[in-house]
This record gives sequence, structure tokens and C-alpha cells, in this order.
Amino acid sequence: MIRFTVLLLCVAVAVARKKSDPSYDHQTKTYYSFVEPASCTTKAGHVTPYFSPDSSIEMYVSMIESAQSSIDLFTPGFSSWSKCTHYDTPCVGCTIAAQRNESFPVFSALINAAHRGVAVRLITNNYNTPTCAGMISPLDFLYLNGVDIRFYASTTFMHAKYMMVDKGKKTSVSSVNFSYTSFMRNREAGVLLENTCAAQTYFFQKVYDYDFNAGVAYKPTLAYSASEMKEITDKTEIPPQIPSPRTIPGAYVTRQVHHPSVLVPTIMTNPDCDREQMLSILANTTTSFQLMIYQITDQGLCNALVAMHKRGVKLTLLVSRRVFSSTDFYKAEDCYTQLNASDITIRRTPTYYTYSHQKFWIVDDEDVYLDTGNWSPSDFSTGTTFPPHKAADWQDVNRDFIVHMRDSRIVDQFAEVLAQDWQREDYWVPYHKKNATATA
Repeated sequence: MIRFTVLLLCVAVAVARKKSDPSYDHQTKTYYSFVEPASCTTKAGHVTPYFSPDSSIEMYVSMIESAQSSIDLFTPGFSSWSKCTHYDTPCVGCTIAAQRNESFPVFSALINAAHRGVAVRLITNNYNTPTCAGMISPLDFLYLNGVDIRFYASTTFMHAKYMMVDKGKKTSVSSVNFSYTSFMRNREAGVLLENTCAAQTYFFQKVYDYDFNAGVAYKPTLAYSASEMKEITDKTEIPPQIPSPRTIPGAYVTRQVHHPSVLVPTIMTNPDCDREQMLSILANTTTSFQLMIYQITDQGLCNALVAMHKRGVKLTLLVSRRVFSSTDFYKAEDCYTQLNASDITIRRTPTYYTYSHQKFWIVDDEDVYLDTGNWSPSDFSTGTTFPPHKAADWQDVNRDFIVHMRDSRIVDQFAEVLAQDWQREDYWVPYHKKNATATA
């Protein structure tokens, strides 16, 4: 059994990965790691795993509707389900009436929460996309109804998918992005945490408050008339319309099970110590390691899997059939080719998911780790000091969370999802062989 040791100091040599500055990077000040992983030694927490496409949207809406005083949200982006955000165009938005009738249930649930007096804070990334003339965007609409929005600026990119309700009464950590695909067409994974240890609630709040205070206050780029503002701020409740899950013949349908009295030994965040803790987890695995992940593009973590295999650890690896970024796709292929050359078996996730975007692993059949980040260099940074892009030692750095759970019921539920999706698809083969087969 792994007994996770929290390092008092995370010491590593920063490796420069200098490249062009991403357009969404708005970091202007050096970020210094300031939080240690938050530990808990008692079975105080209650945990409810949930998965897309089966129950993620219901979980999010129910959490928001339960809020009495506050909601804090991290989301990398905020996409409209009613075609009001086309991020491949110079601007976004739609008419006030269309935005008010937005079909994304989280949007209407947040508007309702703000109208009943809940303090809603939202941190997201700035993609430099203004609102089209005469239109209104989802973020504009939320802001004008009292939601306090900040653009992330602590590091390169805010990649966490997180929500805390009523100062820790409920906390969600997941892989779910605010898009229709992520909720309704992907395989995603998340957990609802309730009654977490005080130290872990404080940890989440400390990280969120830091990023909120370091963020750039959002304001709409357009002005609206008095009559338009009356329509925008109409406090008539907007009932969220939750769509039914897709019926996919042959797919495994996950269960949403509430597990009381679960030990949550550790919660971590990137870039504060995350990589060092991750390498420690892999180095201390003794018998088995099950990984269900969107992509592996980090060479160090790929090497660690080879090392685990060589020392006799049984590996079960299930990776997404599709990857959105072509650059990441080919980097992942390089890793999988290396693993395959070391006689490590890899399987691909089912074709009926647009992406298998979940990120979790099971260690020695005893510990489950759920991550908001991928196995990529930006999600497992090196060092403790992260300057803005102009610095010579700049790194592309994401904000992410990892939740560590130790409970046989949690292990069984996540292992079942992996096993069921595993048996429904085929083995990974090198990309050039797939192309040759397709051409033939």
C-alpha cells in the first residue's frame, strides 16, 4: 500500500521549454509556488463519482441549484450550447433573446443563483475574442446579472475544472469542460466531495482566492440601452433544461453512487509541487497500475511507465482514440510507440465518444487519483518559480488539481469504468500502420 509522504519543499531544476507565447497567456508577474498538498488522515469525506456522458450535467446543475450563499468556479472556457460562441471567428455573441434562452443548463442555473442572492465567482481564460456589435456573449450576460468574472493570469493557462458551493459544503473536481461535447459526447470523470477535512477546504479556497485576486476583472466590451438592460437583468426564473443522456447501443452506462466516510489522503495542485509528487507515486507503485487518460505527451512520465513495467508492475493503459490537437496527437503517438516497443499493451477507447477526456489512475488496487490535467509537460511543471513568457526560463504552465482517494468502493467504481470501456474497443497500433490499413 502506498503511504503518501507530503514533501515540505518541492525542489527541482526548472527545464526551459521556450516557445511562442500562446494567445491565451496573460501572465505578467512571476508565480511562486506557495501551497503544499493538503492532507487528511480521517475518513471524514463523502465522495460521489460521476461521468460523462451519463450524469455530469445533472451533477453540475444540482450543485448550483443547492447553493445558498456562494459558488466558486474554475472553467477553461465557457461555450454556448446555442451557437453564441464561435471561437474560430473574430467575435462571439448572439441576440439578447437568444442568449437569455441559452440551452446550456449550467448558464441558466448560474443566472438563477445570482438572482436569488448567491455570490457567484468565475475564473476562466481570455481568448481575446470580443463580442460582436449588437450582440451579447454568455460572459457578458453573466456579468450583467451579478456574476464576478476574472480572466486567469497566475500562470499560462487555467486548466482546472472545479466548483465549490457554500464555502466547502460541496466541491466538484473533474475533467469536464463547459461545452456540449464534454458533457454529452465525451467520456469524462469527476467527483463530488462533501464534508472534506478543514485543511483541504482551506487549500481549495486559498488557491482559488489567489487566482481570483491575481486575475483581470472582466467587463463587457459593449454598452446596452436601458430597455436592453431591463431584458438582460429580468429576474424571472429560467428553468434549466437538462437533456437526456444519449442512448449509445452497446455502451457502458455508468452509475452515480454516493460513498460515505471515504479517506481522501491528499489534494494537490499544479504547478505547486505536482510533478514531484507524481513521480513519487509512480516510483512507489509495487504491483499494479491502471491508467485511463486522454493523452500522454510528457516524456518523463512515459519513461516512468517503462520503468514500472521493467520492475514487474502490471500496467493497464487505456487512451483516447482521438486527440483534438494534431501536435499533441503526434507527441502521444511517440510515447505510445515507445511503450509498445517495450512490450507494454495499450488499448484505445470506444469510437462512439468524441473524446475520452477523463484523467484517472488506480495504484496497487488501493488508491485512486483523479486529475483535471493530462499527462503533459504543462500539467506537471518543474521547479517552484514560474516567470512570464519573456523570461529565458519560461514554462508553459497550467493550473490543475489532483484528488487522491483511498477506498475499495471508489477503486471498484473507477476500475469498472475502465474495464467496461477497455473491452469495447481494440488495441493501439502505430499511426503509420493505421494509415496503411485505411489506404489499402
